[in-house]
Amino acid sequence: MSADRAVSTVMDVAMALLFISASVLLIGIHLHNSDDKFDENRADRTAELLGESTISVQYSLEDAEPIADREGVYHRTEYGSATGLLADAAVANVHVDGTRIRSTGDEFETAVGASVESALIGSNRHFYVTAEWEPYDDAAINGTATAGERPPPNEDVSSVTLTASSGIPAVDSDEIESAYLNADTYWNDYLGDRTDFVESPENASFEAAGMVIGNAIVDGYFPPAATQRSLESQGLSHELTVSQYERLVKSLEYEFTGTTAPAHHGPLKREEADAVEANAQVVRGIADADTFGRNGLGHWLGEDLQTALADEIAAIDEQYDGERRDEEIAALLADEVSTDEVTITIQTWYV
Repeated sequence: MSADRAVSTVMDVAMALLFISASVLLIGIHLHNSDDKFDENRADRTAELLGESTISVQYSLEDAEPIADREGVYHRTEYGSATGLLADAAVANVHVDGTRIRSTGDEFETAVGASVESALIGSNRHFYVTAEWEPYDDAAINGTATAGERPPPNEDVSSVTLTASSGIPAVDSDEIESAYLNADTYWNDYLGDRTDFVESPENASFEAAGMVIGNAIVDGYFPPAATQRSLESQGLSHELTVSQYERLVKSLEYEFTGTTAPAHHGPLKREEADAVEANAQVVRGIADADTFGRNGLGHWLGEDLQTALADEIAAIDEQYDGERRDEEIAALLADEVSTDEVTITIQTWYV
């Protein structure tokens, strides 16, 4: 989080983990219209204005579960580029199978949208901006943030698409390929002699790839160093961090420790705080007498990959078998997965 952001002193540390810090670096720009003529109505001009505009966003924290039962007013103020904060809002608004994993994501998105609209007041054009994050096409884990109103169907619309940092670490394509192709070795190294916890050889490969993706996602939402400080802290900061873990795993339909409330047990307990282990448990799930990680994020992603990429996998199955088939699927996963970017589409039209 940048040092120049004005944050309520009560929430300065406590809310550090609620949202990825504003993304101000634009990774790349692709223009759909090759006409270089300057036109204030053009979407690329609007994109330029948004990239140059620094906006202030204030939003309520009353929906954050530990705060809902407390007296007083809690809010957060963020500063950053309009495009960067739109990217942040998309990541903060991520859903898993339709379940929001950040309780304040909607408040943040609404506040960002209002600030973006204010930044463009006085222009002679309508606009609609959509920021989207998903780790691969058709993923059931995704987030969207919008600003403005959708264009009328019959308007002459100018459009531009750019990418901005998501604040989530990139996934190494070689690591995904290796995990998929060497699932036996991956799980042996990870589980020792308990590879019987993995359902089947086919699922083992996709789960191994899912673990790689899940590690990046969870470390993005819960950066280990900052999370460790929060877990070791007293009061609201600790409660908020635990609540965020609970909300994430609730969307995966399992309890964090499998036995007791996470605030009182395991790596989320203040006396036993271990952010690295907490993140690992989210990704792998919790071992019990019969299964391992059935509801961890890695297993969930392994299943979702097979659903989202079903057509591509089926096409590979028709052409290849054996080792070549596995290599083609591994290459597909490496090519499709991207966690570190948010796609922002800007549309404009004359008033």
